[in-house]
Amino acid sequence: MGHLAIALPCLPGGGQKLRELAAICGGSRRAEFEDFHSRVGLTGERWFIQQTPQGELCLITLEGDPGGAIGKLGASDHPFDVWFRNSVKEVHGVDFSQPMPGPPPDLVFEG
Repeated sequence: MGHLAIALPCLPGGGQKLRELAAICGGSRRAEFEDFHSRVGLTGERWFIQQTPQGELCLITLEGDPGGAIGKLGASDHPFDVWFRNSVKEVHGVDFSQPMPGPPPDLVFEG
């Protein structure tokens, strides 16, 4: 099982949008979110908002096949995936239908 952590600065109002998205994915669209995980190969996902002097930071951890999942999300035309991809773009501005900006993070310690 693979792991990936991503830190992305939130756009203005992005932290609130992430909270709203979390409520939707954990509530009215929970079954679709779980189906999404199954289809793209994720076994776990966590979202955090970190307050910093520079503003809010969105921290995301993915478990399972995170690299494959990001690629599948970016290429998918499934209605939930398109909605989800557009929703997270409103949080931090990253368009997962495009290559990720910069290299993947380096794992420097696992204890």
